[in-house]
Amino acid sequence: MSKKWITLCLAGCFGVVLGIAGMGSSSAYAAEGKKLAMEGAVFDLKASSSLTVYGYVSDKAFHPVSDAKVTAKPLKGASQSATSESNGGYILNVEPGQTYTLSASKVGLGSSKRIKLNIKKGEESDFIVNFQFKKIER
Repeated sequence: MSKKWITLCLAGCFGVVLGIAGMGSSSAYAAEGKKLAMEGAVFDLKASSSLTVYGYVSDKAFHPVSDAKVTAKPLKGASQSATSESNGGYILNVEPGQTYTLSASKVGLGSSKRIKLNIKKGEESDFIVNFQFKKIER
């Protein structure tokens, strides 16, 4: 392995990080329209059709709840679920043009209130949905 290749890889990999973190900035690696070019290949960072729903799960006293199952059930298609982390945070991917019913559940705490989320076609923003159980986790 040559030093030139290692240098190129480090510069290129660092450029990818700069390009993603610097979207909309004047970074040499990020272009207008959120596209990233590196060594002749162009990656359209906006081309992904999925969006992100993220948030936190807490108990009645607003303490984070870990290991809660957060589910996003679309009107059509298969449900997706994620497990909340130790800080109560979770992340799910959803598709534009769908209506989802979101809820959280955990043994001993029951189920949260269901939340209906209608994502319009062409939507480009992520969503924050927090859940709170009516009981205190012990």
